Amino acid sequence: MNWIRYLPLALKGLFYVVTLGISIPFIASVSRSLLKSFVSSSVSFNLDTIYLNWNTTFPAITVCELYNSEKIWDLSDSHFGIEHELHIDDFISDIAFFRGICISCENCHRLPCPDNFTMLLEVFRSKCHELIIECSYLNHIFDCCDQFLPLHTEYGVCYSFNSNQAHKSYLAQYKNNRQTGAGHLKFHAAADIQLHVHAPIDIPFPFAEGMVRDTVLLGSYKEIILNVIEVYNHESVNELSPEQRRCRYSNEHLPEGLGLYEFYSYSGCIIDCTVAKHLLYCNCTSHFMAMSSSNLLPVCDYRGLICLTNNHDRVLAERKSCECMSSCEEPEYNIIHNTADDNQEAEREASDIHVALIELPTQRYVRRVAKSNLDLLIAVGGLVSLFFNTSLLRILEGIYLCFKYRKVITQFAVGFLVGTFKYLQILTKLK
Repeated sequence: MNWIRYLPLALKGLFYVVTLGISIPFIASVSRSLLKSFVSSSVSFNLDTIYLNWNTTFPAITVCELYNSEKIWDLSDSHFGIEHELHIDDFISDIAFFRGICISCENCHRLPCPDNFTMLLEVFRSKCHELIIECSYLNHIFDCCDQFLPLHTEYGVCYSFNSNQAHKSYLAQYKNNRQTGAGHLKFHAAADIQLHVHAPIDIPFPFAEGMVRDTVLLGSYKEIILNVIEVYNHESVNELSPEQRRCRYSNEHLPEGLGLYEFYSYSGCIIDCTVAKHLLYCNCTSHFMAMSSSNLLPVCDYRGLICLTNNHDRVLAERKSCECMSSCEEPEYNIIHNTADDNQEAEREASDIHVALIELPTQRYVRRVAKSNLDLLIAVGGLVSLFFNTSLLRILEGIYLCFKYRKVITQFAVGFLVGTFKYLQILTKLK
C-alpha cells in the first residue's frame, strides 16, 4: 500500500507527540517559575548619589485645629444661650471634632440635639484666616489662605500648603533646586493645632506611618528640620502594570474606589476603603467625609454616628487589611531636628512654626525596569529552544514547508486514514 512508505514519517511524528506529552509537566513548571520571577522582580531600585539639577519637592504642611473646650463653651453660650442644656456642649464637641466615635449621641434619643451638622461646623470650627497668620516661604510673605487650602480629612476640614489634593493639580507647587535653595516655610498659628508634614500627594489620617505629626499648643515655638530623599521613576516603568512595579501612579485610581480624592495615594486609598466600610455597616459615613461637593455620599445623622461608634473597633481592624498599594511618587522624609514642647513661652498670642529642609539632597532613589517584555520574550525563546531544539526561524520554515508540500501531506493523511480504516475492517472480519 502507498501509505506504508510514509510509515517512518508517521512513527517520527508519533515519537514527537509522545515526547511532547512527557515534557509538558516540566515545561509548565519552568514556565510558572519564569513568569513568577518576571512579575516579582521586574523593577530594580538604585541609589543615585551624583547631584544633578534635580527638582526636590517641598513637603506638604497640613494644619488641623485641635479641640478647645473653652472655645466650645463660649461659642455655645453665644449661639444657644447661657441657659442651654449642658449635654449640648458634649454633643457639639463630638460633632465638630469627630474622631470616629460619638458617645454623646446616645443622649439624643431622649434629649434634643442639633441636627444641622453643617451649621455646627461653620460656627465651631475655625476658618483659615482665624487659624493661620503671617506666612512666608523663602522669606517671601504671602497671604496664608491663598496657599493653605481646605482639605477634607478624617480630622475634618484642615488647611494644607503645597498639597496636590488641595490644589487639584498633578504638579506640586513648590519645588527646590540650585536656583531656589533649600525651602523653608514660616507661619503663626492662632489656636492649638495638629501639624502634619507629609508628601504632597498624601492625606493626613490616623495611625499613618511615615508622616510627621506633632501637636503645637497656642503660644509655643515649633521648628522641624527635614531631610528628603526623592523617588525618580524611569519612563519605562510606566509600561509595567501596578502589580509588577508594586505601586500606583497618581492617575491610577482603583476601579472599585469611591474617588474621594483627585489623585491616588496610599493614604487616600485607606480613607476611601474606610468610608466604604462605613457605607457597608451603617449605610452612611461621617459628615467630615461626605461634605465634598464632588460626591453624593449619605451623611450620618446621630443614629448613624451611633452605628459608626459601635463599629469603630471593627472598622479600625479591617482597614489594616485594605488592599492599597504605595504611591510610585512618594518621597521619604526624615526628621533631622524637632524642637521639644516649650511650655515657658505659652504666654505668646500665637504659635511660631518653622518647617525647613536642611539642604538640597545629594541622593535619590531611581526605580528602573529590570526585566522588560523583551527579556520575557528572550526567556521564552530559550525555554522553547531547550525543550524542542527549535527557534522562530524553524517554526516559520516548518509553516512554509507545510504550505509548500500541502498536497503530499494531504495525500499522506488521507492514505493513512483510509489504510487504517481498511485494516480495522479486516480485523473485524477475522473475528
